[in-house]
Amino acid sequence: MPRTSGPRPRKALGQHFLWDTGVLADIASAVRVPAGGFVLEIGAGTGQLTAALLERSHEVWAVEIEERLLPHLRHRFRGEPRFHLLHGDARDMDLAGLLPPGRPFAACGNLPYFAANPIIRRLLEREPRPTEAVVMVQREVGRELAAAPGDASLLAISVQVYATAEVLFDVAPEAFDPPPAVVSSVVRLTLRATPLVPPARNEAFFRLVSNTFRNPRKQIHNSLARGTWLPPRGAAEALEAAGIAPTRRAETLTVEDWLRLLDACEAIAPRA
Repeated sequence: MPRTSGPRPRKALGQHFLWDTGVLADIASAVRVPAGGFVLEIGAGTGQLTAALLERSHEVWAVEIEERLLPHLRHRFRGEPRFHLLHGDARDMDLAGLLPPGRPFAACGNLPYFAANPIIRRLLEREPRPTEAVVMVQREVGRELAAAPGDASLLAISVQVYATAEVLFDVAPEAFDPPPAVVSSVVRLTLRATPLVPPARNEAFFRLVSNTFRNPRKQIHNSLARGTWLPPRGAAEALEAAGIAPTRRAETLTVEDWLRLLDACEAIAPRA
């Protein structure tokens, strides 16, 4: 018997509808909606989490990509003035033209595993940005998002520029219909008032990090020399100027380390 009302999940789309009322309540309770603000729900599905958010008197702007779910959502929440439905792909929606202007908001959602990374990047990198995002992702991705220096990946660095991340709790496969083959985690991303990397330096910063992260477990001297165009001995000189030991690995560097290294590389490169 299906555990969720409404349309059935589509395997081809990787859909797993969350039905466990305890987990739904925990997610809704974890969302800290700013004063005078609302909730942006990513992937409303059949409206299970939507209902839990509305029960807490939140105004909900729900995004759903699949057309077949729209009539169900409109019918389920008919007559509910706090519910607003948006049809589109959360990976590339122009939210600036759809959400109420000037009002703060928090985001939440049970993100499709295959689309979690681009959705998170959209929320972090483009305006309007939420004050926080409480999202469910695959457990391994959740741990990666919240990784500290020493275990940081390119994804972790990308998140740390814009937000702090913490894993709130794990969710067993049995909480979904149908159960996925993996454990999930609910993660809170609290956005920074100002990103750690100035917008004008974004492109150069992420080019340096991504090129050097191709071999994250190699010593940073070797990774930098192979991934970045510098004159002979430029990698060693840049690391010394940035105060970074050449034996460290890329995964141990903080955002501040990368910014100092970027400064040093840019100072050296023009001399070649």
